[in-house]
Amino acid sequence: MFWADDIVDQIEERFHKEIKEGTPLIVRDEKTLSGRVHVGSLRGIILHGLLSQILTERKIKNTNMFELNDNDPMDGMPTYIDEKEYGQHMGKPLFAIPGLNEGDENFTTGFGEELQEAVNPMGLPIEWYHLRPLYEAGKFNETITQALENAEAIRNIYLEVSGGQKADDWFPLNVICPTCGKIGTTKVTGWDSKEVTFECKKNYVKWAEGCGHQGTMSPFDGTATLPWKVEWAAKWKVIGVNIEAAGKDHYAAGGSREVAARISEEVFGYPEPFGFLYEWLNIKGRSMSSSGGIGISAKEMADLLPPKILKFLMIRKEQNQPIDFDPGGRTIPNLFDEYDRCADHYFNRHPESYEGYARAYALAQVDMTKEPEDLWEMRFQALSFVVQMPHLDLEEEAAKLKGSALSDNEKSALHERAEYVQKWIETLAPEDFKFVIQDTTPSDLELSDKQKEALTTLGEKLGDLKEWTGETVHDKIHRTKEECNIPPKEIFQPIYQIFLDRTSGPQVGWFLSTMKQEDVAGKLQNIR
Repeated sequence: MFWADDIVDQIEERFHKEIKEGTPLIVRDEKTLSGRVHVGSLRGIILHGLLSQILTERKIKNTNMFELNDNDPMDGMPTYIDEKEYGQHMGKPLFAIPGLNEGDENFTTGFGEELQEAVNPMGLPIEWYHLRPLYEAGKFNETITQALENAEAIRNIYLEVSGGQKADDWFPLNVICPTCGKIGTTKVTGWDSKEVTFECKKNYVKWAEGCGHQGTMSPFDGTATLPWKVEWAAKWKVIGVNIEAAGKDHYAAGGSREVAARISEEVFGYPEPFGFLYEWLNIKGRSMSSSGGIGISAKEMADLLPPKILKFLMIRKEQNQPIDFDPGGRTIPNLFDEYDRCADHYFNRHPESYEGYARAYALAQVDMTKEPEDLWEMRFQALSFVVQMPHLDLEEEAAKLKGSALSDNEKSALHERAEYVQKWIETLAPEDFKFVIQDTTPSDLELSDKQKEALTTLGEKLGDLKEWTGETVHDKIHRTKEECNIPPKEIFQPIYQIFLDRTSGPQVGWFLSTMKQEDVAGKLQNIR
């Protein structure tokens, strides 16, 4: 069974009553828009979307809500942000900080739009929402009251779960200072059931400086925000969340998930949602950070991979397995090949069909309203060769490899994949994926007498071929290898060296057939 189907089985078991009554289940995830959203965040977004997709597939009512958090304070400065211009805003809520671009409503606008541009093409069922309007509409008023009334209980939960000692006068709330507009620097010092007393402390945090203002104010309707572990639990109750997973850091012993779960159940009287931990996606072994500017953004990755391949990347491994990704290595070619192999399993083209691979392919598709169409697709390495050969016609070479004419949908898929391959070749591909046909035989080519004899014989046989195709060329190479009693490596490697100045490349018979017959035959016959 595919791992996500197993999780949805567990969801069905826990919420069987709600499902039977037709009550929609709420799936939720979030991201604070403190900078460009890194690609690692896509794993959580896609996993939650996948669960919603499978629930819908099973005709279980559900809504997958993704929060664009614009209410947190700016507590870090991304490396690509002008510190001189934006340093003055440290500590303010993100929604109150000017946008980076003309027309932006606030600091988060561009980051949120960019994330949606990266995610929406994958066809996931997502209802995007901003956090700030919920505070302004009073949706959190009840939980704010409950948190303030139970401040001591929350302090004890922090202490018991994580060992975090909160001062006896600590209250689980931060207000927006009416003088300087900062929220990260305020400390609530009292509560009388209607208003809080507070101080905007100069040195309350290391990353922002308060103005020193003291006063009293109402904490409702958007004038304050809950600290994030308390707020996480409050969101579950306010939104009615049933299902929410989180990264492994939140699930560590004594971590934020356990704190939020206790607060949710003991303070807000709301059951902890169904959840599980998922591992991170690492770029070259490094974890990523939006505010620190580490890694590549979700949008950059979405520009690098077709939507279905990006979705496939995030779902093909079980949720508790990390994904290590090197966009400049062989990861992307291997990813395309793995996707194509899973397609073979789905369409019963593989000699040993495996349901798990077939299911991964099916769930990776972006149009959930119809069954995937069985299309022939050119393999990544062959395509990477063709796009670098200006003398070759893409559709003609594809038809040769397929063995028949391409359908209109196959042509469309071919050109789409070619665009992504071309982009990768131009920006990230390692040298062994860059092909140039050699005008002359490399001067450092060293061959044994037996190899020279085999290559010369091959040249003569290829020159006599009546039909110049990948299949006939490939057949002659193998026949020559057997006749000359030479190991495969000793004939294939020199061919690649002679024509590409490397020891490997695309399928040898096919790539030789893309060149003129007389040129190939002549070059091999003249090996000395």
